[in-house]
Amino acid sequence: MISGFLDKFLKGAHSRSSLILKNIIWSAGLKVVNASVSFIVVPLYLTLLTDLSFGIWLTVSAVLQWFNFFDLGIGNGLRNKLAEALASSDRNLGRVYVSTTYVVVSIIAIVMLTLFLATGYFVDWSVVFEAPVELEREVNLMVSILFILFVPQFVVQLIKMIVTADQLPALSNLMNTIVNVLQLAGVYTLVLMDSGSLVNLAWIVGGINLLVPLIASTILFAKRYNYLRPSFSRVDFSHAHSLMGLGATFFILQGAALVVFMTDNLIITKVLGPDEVPAYNISYRYFNLALVFFTLITAPFWSAFTEAYVKKDFIWIKRTIRRLLGIWGVTFLVVVSMIFLAEPVYALWIGEKIEIPTRLNYLMGLWVALSALLSIFGTFLSGTGKLRISLVHAVLVMIINIPLSIWLAGFDGLGSGGVILASILGASLRLLFQPYQTFALIRRKAEGIWDR
Repeated sequence: MISGFLDKFLKGAHSRSSLILKNIIWSAGLKVVNASVSFIVVPLYLTLLTDLSFGIWLTVSAVLQWFNFFDLGIGNGLRNKLAEALASSDRNLGRVYVSTTYVVVSIIAIVMLTLFLATGYFVDWSVVFEAPVELEREVNLMVSILFILFVPQFVVQLIKMIVTADQLPALSNLMNTIVNVLQLAGVYTLVLMDSGSLVNLAWIVGGINLLVPLIASTILFAKRYNYLRPSFSRVDFSHAHSLMGLGATFFILQGAALVVFMTDNLIITKVLGPDEVPAYNISYRYFNLALVFFTLITAPFWSAFTEAYVKKDFIWIKRTIRRLLGIWGVTFLVVVSMIFLAEPVYALWIGEKIEIPTRLNYLMGLWVALSALLSIFGTFLSGTGKLRISLVHAVLVMIINIPLSIWLAGFDGLGSGGVILASILGASLRLLFQPYQTFALIRRKAEGIWDR
């Protein structure tokens, strides 16, 4: 039934549409698995850790993801440039882009690790994450383990950009699913062994995060992507400028995303205390299900839009965006239903261990609905590289989001809901320009900054 609906949605007998259909179907199955794992693992975490240590774990995990930001956007630059090279059937240029990106990102990773090792000894991470004295040694060791295991992952994760540029995001989703399932098995094993320490959790989660993309890279470069396998002989730093030029754009956009959401756990920890983080995170996981399933539909279109724009297939682009807007309408109704079903779902999921404020559910639902709508236009503009106005917005968000989040979180009755409200206010500004720019580009009437 789902296959038939999507086939009708993507009607047009175009090979691009057929590939997208296959990726959506496969991704849908994988997302069901990921969503199930996400729900199952939370009660296990609550069994393994105290509310306080769980809040610290969530905050440290979120902060660690900030370091993805330090690829300077080169990963997404590779995604677009490689998609353009493949659309033009220029495999040699594609290998140059891949080889150069791997070398540049490896240099960045080595610098990051060197700085961490040089300064980490002087930083008390337990103070940074508001941990009590009895957890001081454990938190410091956990941070060191996670970061050291993260640095090589920073490089091997580039394989996900390659498969996505090749319009195979389902393969990237498969890697994520394998990671999630193995992590669930690892956490469950720790529960059975009654080994609920942050250090053990760091080894399990950090090790699996590194191992899966490393194995995937080895297999894919040996077989399917043999023609793209990184080689020092194919490194050409003259192309680094184009990768980093486009990458700089994504770097700023990633920075805005970092400020909008990935600082939320840290802000809540500092303003309200680490014991307030689990409620916020659980509400986010619940409502994010709708965004995850909407994204599985939009994700394959990034590189497809790149190919279609290079080939000037504006009819296909226009038809696709209109149909994506129709699917968003259905998603909006689903989010509204999730708001009213939130309390009984929480009762079944986590029992009475953590209380989730009703106001937080309404605000989280609004955030997810808004994010889904904006992702349609953001995916098209990212695929075409027309991001100059989005850059201006990103800089504005980076300036106002943190102080606005702190201010709103301090209001009685808002609490952690004030943090997501700040994100909503910042993101809603994109409604003022992204839809207009998208349709101006499709109609080939975009001029000046609207075409940049």
